[in-house]
Amino acid sequence: MSQHSGMAAPPSGIASLIPARIRNILAPESGHLRELDGIRAFSIMLVLAAHLLPLTFTGWELNESAGIAGMSLFFSLSGFLIASILWKRPQVKPFLIRRVARIAPLMYLYAVVVALVVYWRPDTFLAILTFTLNYNDPQIYKGVSHLWSLCVEMHFYLGIALAVGLFGRKGFWIVPIAAVAVTGLRIEDGAVASIRTHHRIDEILTGALLGLWWANRGTPALQGAVWQGIETWVRRLLPLLFVLWLLACYPPARPLPYFRPYITMLMVSGVMLQASDGRLKQFLSTAPLGFIARISYALYIWHPLMALGPMSQGSAPVRYLIKRPITFLLTFIAATLSTAYYEKIFTDWARRLTGQSRRQ
Repeated sequence: MSQHSGMAAPPSGIASLIPARIRNILAPESGHLRELDGIRAFSIMLVLAAHLLPLTFTGWELNESAGIAGMSLFFSLSGFLIASILWKRPQVKPFLIRRVARIAPLMYLYAVVVALVVYWRPDTFLAILTFTLNYNDPQIYKGVSHLWSLCVEMHFYLGIALAVGLFGRKGFWIVPIAAVAVTGLRIEDGAVASIRTHHRIDEILTGALLGLWWANRGTPALQGAVWQGIETWVRRLLPLLFVLWLLACYPPARPLPYFRPYITMLMVSGVMLQASDGRLKQFLSTAPLGFIARISYALYIWHPLMALGPMSQGSAPVRYLIKRPITFLLTFIAATLSTAYYEKIFTDWARRLTGQSRRQ
């Protein structure tokens, strides 16, 4: 076939043995900030490490901190993505269709497997189905406890959709107001890392602020000397912001954990500014990190199941040197297959229904 035919050459060698749908996951996408893939990949790797590995060093119990760190990045990127989407296209109905199609199908499949088949807990299944698990402590147990974060996500989707649906882009004014209000409530209640939406959603809201800033960065209002100076200082202070972020993810380091949403927002913005060119961008845009990012949601959903039952039993050497590698392998296989063959059914349907191309 001619190189000028406008069609991509068929895969050759080992690549030809990989099914097309999985090759689509491996292939980098265009039209988005690839450096964010690197951040997303690190967020899920931190969460997996927190849940599956013994992160204890000289008496420091760091599993909780690693989980908090991973979720802070996850929430910040989520807010960034949602604000960017709705600012560009402030249409609530297609937005909700696409987000529900992205989140619910795999979450519900997992709920059937774990809540109904493994445990037979219809009450837990109902809490997951209605995105109220993070307010139903008796229904939270090993294997489903991680789904609290998706409840927070869905509550944010509904809230921001309501604001934009009622007021259009002016509805985004609720974002900074709500972020400050939630942070104040967290400080008053001593909530450092809660699973309740009203004690955690400020991490998504500050990510949304970052998305709004990035979406409007080229406008005259954000091109003045003040904003340019802020960007310059955020770049220069990135190492300090990274250290502050690590401390903010360590619960005993109060009061910094209360301000983790804002520190994360500044750190991520610093990474984005620093990664606008140079080696950092090349590193964050590498193919392995991109692949992990594209299956990150499925990795998050499946990983607790792979560590249940016999996979969590035995001595520490047996659990962590023999069984954990198997758990990681099974998790990556399940995530790759479900992303390529299950989730794609629903996301493609939502794109067709809302008139959105895959690259938008």
